[in-house]
Amino acid sequence: MMVEEEKAVGQDFFAGDELQKREEARRFFQKLDQTKEWAENNYYHLPIEQQLAGLITVNEFWADYAAHADPAPFLSKAFPQATRNFTEMLLALAVLDLPFKAGAQEEKLDGLRYAMKAGSPLLMFHREIRAAARAEEAGAVLVAQHFFRADDRYRHENNEQFDKYVTAEFLPHVVYGAQIVLTNPQGNRQKLQVLLQVPQGAIPVNSGFYTRGAYVALEPYSTQTLEYYFYFPATGQYPHYPVTIASNDRVIGGAPPFAFNVVGKLTQIDKTSWAWLSQNGTTEEVAAFLDTANVHRLDLNEIAWRMQDQAVFKQLTAQLEKRHVYQDTLWSYGIRHNDPETIRVFLRHAPWADRCGLYLVSPLLVLDPVERLAYQHLEYAPLVNPRAHTVGAKRKILNNRFREQYQRLMKVLSYKPAQNDVDELAITYYLALQDRVEEALDWFRRVDRQAVPEQLQCDYVEAYLAFYRGDLDGARKIARRHAEHAVDRWRNRFALALAQLDEAAGAAAAVPDKESRDQAQAALAATEPALELQVEAGRIKLDYRNLKGCTLNFYPMDIELLFSRSPFLQEGAAQFSYIRPVLSRPIELPAGKDTLAVELPPEFRTKNVMVEALAAGVRKTQAYYANTLRIQMIEAYGQLVVTHADTRRPVPGAYVKVYAKMKNGQVKFFKDGYTDLRGRCDYASLNTNELEDTARLSVLVLSENLGAVVREAAPPKR
Repeated sequence: MMVEEEKAVGQDFFAGDELQKREEARRFFQKLDQTKEWAENNYYHLPIEQQLAGLITVNEFWADYAAHADPAPFLSKAFPQATRNFTEMLLALAVLDLPFKAGAQEEKLDGLRYAMKAGSPLLMFHREIRAAARAEEAGAVLVAQHFFRADDRYRHENNEQFDKYVTAEFLPHVVYGAQIVLTNPQGNRQKLQVLLQVPQGAIPVNSGFYTRGAYVALEPYSTQTLEYYFYFPATGQYPHYPVTIASNDRVIGGAPPFAFNVVGKLTQIDKTSWAWLSQNGTTEEVAAFLDTANVHRLDLNEIAWRMQDQAVFKQLTAQLEKRHVYQDTLWSYGIRHNDPETIRVFLRHAPWADRCGLYLVSPLLVLDPVERLAYQHLEYAPLVNPRAHTVGAKRKILNNRFREQYQRLMKVLSYKPAQNDVDELAITYYLALQDRVEEALDWFRRVDRQAVPEQLQCDYVEAYLAFYRGDLDGARKIARRHAEHAVDRWRNRFALALAQLDEAAGAAAAVPDKESRDQAQAALAATEPALELQVEAGRIKLDYRNLKGCTLNFYPMDIELLFSRSPFLQEGAAQFSYIRPVLSRPIELPAGKDTLAVELPPEFRTKNVMVEALAAGVRKTQAYYANTLRIQMIEAYGQLVVTHADTRRPVPGAYVKVYAKMKNGQVKFFKDGYTDLRGRCDYASLNTNELEDTARLSVLVLSENLGAVVREAAPPKR
């Protein structure tokens, strides 16, 4: 026991030590995430054009919920049916009155008997094995032939669908169908020729036939169904040659013969069927049927002829509307009866309404692009514009998806006579996203806060724009109101605004949201050591942050040698990274300040020296050239003039050395020479064609008494 305990403690200590090291380690630069398009999640991960009524359809579970009126907890054994998508599952769990944590339950096992007493409401499934009657031995091919009425084919019981076969009496001028079912109960594939015929005296419909042979290949243990349709033009007794099956030119099976009894009037009528009620029932019977039947299974076109009566039209459409059912044909009769309310519904559902534009307000037709799934507000983050100012005559939105969304908004607004407050708020957001701040401020001033339902979003936009107006007190007042908001995303946004306001006031950078890349890196950057170095006029100026001290190193330079090695790297700092400095001097950086100036050591004031500053892994270097030369570069003609910096007198005899960087990237010696009595030197002229392939020139001017200067210039234009 002691060993196990010591081992566990050791593991915990090791894990804690590792975690501490990870916490202390500073994160590296993290690449900005790609821009994401954000939309309101009405349905989980579905765009607005896919958020249709078919996502959650009628099933037994929702029927149970609609019928539940008892104050007792709602439970339904049909809840597995509500699993078509993630949103439906969440909605089902929301309405089920199951506890989040089950109560204690009692279980008892007595031999093969199991008993359980639930401690809280629950759903339980069980499976058992029962005895079943043995089926008779199957033949080679099983054949079944049935007949049904095309307009009244099924019946439903307990949400299950069953076929309604017709066997006794048939009516003339009514379309019937024949259903042929072939089953292969064997393990080998069977190739069959099937002979199909309509009954004698019948006429085929639905692209049918009188007689047809069909080739059918039945895979092992499979079933195929064949159907054809017909009707009888007159009453009488009509024999029917049944379906016959042949294989290898031999009949191997078929259905029994059948005679159709076609009568003028049925002696046995199913008055509960929609096919009979819709045509023969009274208005009251039809209304009573619509109150109890599953309307989605009915062909409501069957009662369209009744809509000519205005009273019946009003009664049945109101009844269907109460059940949230709409049908194009029935509602179209609103135009016949000049009923504006019904006409509005009909026009809103008409497919050609989409051709009337994205937005329309009229007495009979109102088109809302959001309601019709043609537009939705989208947000884009993180989005960084590479240019702060417009380039060219037109503005360009580089993000394709954002550009398309902005153009969609402009198209919607083009249909409106004027923008409402919600439109103005959306325009403000999209202009701010483009860094068009002045325009965003102007549009936000027009927004009536009381007319916009999105008050939280309005507050955030107002606080955001307050930063640009310089109204820091106003931004802080808004952010404080939402500092304890219940939603993490919004609480973090306002907390970030407060953190930035505090930092602007001089406080240390804070990280309200540790998962935020921008906030974490901003906080790390605020605590990262920083050092800048500037050497001029014999003084060294240090700009620093988060540092207590640094070391200054001094490296004397042979300017001509360094220039010959790296003519286009004037400072040549990398060459000193592996050389011991001639002088090192530690410097203490005062706390509470961010700048310090120190004098250049006297021994280097008249020399060319490389100055290096080192602190906390930060390295800064600058070359100091001790010279009193004044150089004028006349690039257009490839000449330079050297004069004394104080007296402005020409400096003759100064050495001029030139290197060229060729267009292919190669660096090579170009020419050298001396200044004349006027202090002039032509540094670009050669008798060769090298200047034509030159991309850049680097020029060293060296005087023994006055120091040295390195300049770069473009080759003269020709």
